[in-house]
Order: sequence, then C-alpha cells, then structure tokens
Amino acid sequence: MPPRGIFCIEGLWNDNLKAKASIVPILNMLEMNGGIPFIHQTAATKEELEFYISKWKQPALKNYPVLYLAFHGAKSAILIEGKKYRLYNLAKLLDGACAENILIFASCKTLCDDGRGSLLHFLETTNALALFGYKNKVSWMHSAALELLILSELQDVNFSRRGMGVLQKKITLLASAFPHIDCSLITRKNLNTLF
Repeated sequence: MPPRGIFCIEGLWNDNLKAKASIVPILNMLEMNGGIPFIHQTAATKEELEFYISKWKQPALKNYPVLYLAFHGAKSAILIEGKKYRLYNLAKLLDGACAENILIFASCKTLCDDGRGSLLHFLETTNALALFGYKNKVSWMHSAALELLILSELQDVNFSRRGMGVLQKKITLLASAFPHIDCSLITRKNLNTLF
C-alpha cells in the first residue's frame, strides 16, 4: 500500500512575522523517516483557507486523504484572522467530499461541541471517516508530539469503519501519555453514542 499523504493548511500562530513557529518540522520528520508525503500551505485569511480546501478536493490529490488543519481554535471553530471560522462553514466547503478522508484539527477546543450539534452536522455533511482534535486548551509542544504519533499511525490502519475502531484504540493508548490533553477521535460509527 502506498503511503497516505498529508495535506496540511497552517494558520499564523501570532502576529510577529519573524516568529518561526510551524508544524513543518513534524511533517519533514514523517517524510524523512516514514516516507509519508505531504503538502503544506499557509493560510492567513479566510479566502486562502477556502482556496486551499478547494485544491485539496481535486481528484489529483486523492493520494492525500489526511487533511491536517493547524490553527488556533475555539469551540466548534478554528480561528483565522482572529475570527471564528465555524465548522458549519467548513462543512459547506467540504460537502460530501470526505468519504475516504480523516481530518485532523490541530487547534484548541475545536472538537468541543458548541451545543448546536456542529460536530454531528460536520460529519453528516462532509461524510468524513473521522475527525481528530482537542476539546480543551492544549500545550503546543505536547499536542504536536501527539499529532506526530497519530499521523504516523494513520499509515497502518485501513481507512474504513473497522479501521477507525482500530485507530480509536491506538489513539486512546497514545493519548494516555498526555493525560492533560482532552482529545477525541469522532467517527460516524460513534455518532449515536456521542450526541
């Protein structure tokens, strides 16, 4: 099985353009040591985010089934230009396009439901296999370490409902090393038990 590529869109972590904070070293490590290809783009505006999402959906990038969104976050949203970009809006962009995809939200609180069923709506609208992300505020270094491990594990599971059950167990084991991080893998299979 060829390696599953990662399509990463990363926001700006702060207003200081000289700052070098980035998840690119994680992606480089995965590529150099695991042969996992990646595409990395930076999105500083809503329009840039939407442009790169539209590019990811194109058939030419079907070998990049992992969409890795690295931004600051809020409940059921990522933050871009200091404003909430709700999962509801992202679901509209990805409508039905994620049947064989896993989305990683590397952002604080994004998988903490806002009480309006946004996570349920997102999965139903996009048809994604799974969403991984955080329900609380997390340390950048600790979450980056966990994401490195999870992105590596994605190479060894089937992208199917059964495979997501295997991935759930692996993530639970990996996350036990980071007890202060409240993370979750949400799949279509466990929708009924979560909502």
